[in-house]
Amino acid sequence: LSCLIGFEVTASSRHYVDRLFDLDPQKVLQGVIDMKNAVIGNNKQKANLIVLGAVPRLLYLLQQETSSTELRTECAVVLGSLAMGTENNVKSLLDCHIIPALLQGLLSPDLKFIEACLRCLRTIFISPVTPEDLLYTDATVISHLMALLSRSRYTQEYICQIFSHCCKGPDHQTILFNHGAVQNIAHLLVSTSYKVRMQALKCFSVLAFENPQVSMTLVNVSVDGELLPQIFVKMLQRDKPIEMQLTSAKCLTSMCRAGAIRTDDSCIVLKTLPCLVRMCSKERLLEERVEGAETLAYLIETDVELQRIASITDHLIVMLADYFKYPSSVSAITDIKRLDHDLKHAHELRQAAFKLYASLGANDEDIRKKVSLGKKTEC
Repeated sequence: LSCLIGFEVTASSRHYVDRLFDLDPQKVLQGVIDMKNAVIGNNKQKANLIVLGAVPRLLYLLQQETSSTELRTECAVVLGSLAMGTENNVKSLLDCHIIPALLQGLLSPDLKFIEACLRCLRTIFISPVTPEDLLYTDATVISHLMALLSRSRYTQEYICQIFSHCCKGPDHQTILFNHGAVQNIAHLLVSTSYKVRMQALKCFSVLAFENPQVSMTLVNVSVDGELLPQIFVKMLQRDKPIEMQLTSAKCLTSMCRAGAIRTDDSCIVLKTLPCLVRMCSKERLLEERVEGAETLAYLIETDVELQRIASITDHLIVMLADYFKYPSSVSAITDIKRLDHDLKHAHELRQAAFKLYASLGANDEDIRKKVSLGKKTEC
């Protein structure tokens, strides 16, 4: 907490914490609700409350069976709001063992309380300071989360988001796969909620990455009579949001690299590859261009024919020359924020371009010559 002490601890902050200890349960509830309203968008107030010891008391109230469901739910909401502050806030919450308390809350029969706990868990797990392994310390947790997927669109959205952020490498992929992640999440790809569809798609993206077992399974799974590769292809269409197009392309790329989809399949040659080339266009955001180029480099890395097709698709080699033009002198003059953004992504853009250049010219001398000419235009 030492890094938080610098914040001025105000009398009002002390008042909010004191009310959590009132003997009247109704006054405690109102105090938590008032605290919730006070911390929204106010990082200074969040830090003050953490320094004053609000977190242990909120966790105590959340875990007490004598607390009303409404009080426990409001406590979870406030804790989630505190977690949306700085990384130091999240570290403080972790130090108070918030994750076991919230996971225990998921055993409640009350759906609103479960959703509030999941929303808070989601916020904590997507923080870079939270170790992903905390999700896997108890084998029963994953099974219970799978079971909660059927409860509501909010449980679906939050749980898929937790899985996609906490799936880092083959060990995590295996655990989720063995607990039925593919079967439990597949039908969410056709949910009426865009957020649920998107989070389910991100789950498959991380599950299938460099994982032949998952990829070989996905290719044979169907939802409402439609195979998953067909569903992914529909999500590649130009009228779909860019993040959906990109993530679908990553799923199909992983399945192709694993051998689950042939490199000459039309869904790769006519859909996935052109989509990824589109993502390299200067019309796209810098982050999207980085992701598009890196995914395309991975897709074509070992296949000569895909390399040839990519090299003649939509002037890709010329497009890559633009990756070296950031930050531009125009943005430096007109928009300081744009310059800062360009500087942050300039290195990533160059790295992505070099990866794609390497994949394009890996096997074919003619393509290497085109790449060489393209590079000269950058200088």
